[in-house]
Amino acid sequence: MQFYCEQVFHQLELIVSSAGELISTIEESEWELRPTEGKFSLGELASHLALVCVADLRIANGADEHEMAAFYKSRTPASKNQAIAELNRGFDQLHHFYLSLDEEQLQKKHSAYWGVSYSRFEWLLETLVHLTHHRAQLHSLIVHYLNKEPNLALFE
Repeated sequence: MQFYCEQVFHQLELIVSSAGELISTIEESEWELRPTEGKFSLGELASHLALVCVADLRIANGADEHEMAAFYKSRTPASKNQAIAELNRGFDQLHHFYLSLDEEQLQKKHSAYWGVSYSRFEWLLETLVHLTHHRAQLHSLIVHYLNKEPNLALFE
């Protein structure tokens, strides 16, 4: 199973790298822009994206709703440089954690506070999908709302 984890981490590394490049295209003056009322501002979306790796890992490890609220309150980046650093730090933490797991641990089910249960490997796939989803949202906002062309590869 570690063979498959390494392949997932290859894809995660591409997502994290391109997400960091996308975040870097946002000017500090654009951080608070909110294209749709009631939805994330550009900065909030970038900050949320930056925390996905470590937040999903915490949830998979049993953090409850209150612990996650405290986590987001204490760790949410306030600038693009902080977001990029947090994104990379979270990826490294996730990678280090998964490298330490054996086959049995990767297959063990863990439940989120809202009731869904996945194996450790499924949680890793969920993290990949979650990151890809928010990277796509950010890319769309940069292209269609800010009218910028990031000129970066989203896939190999």
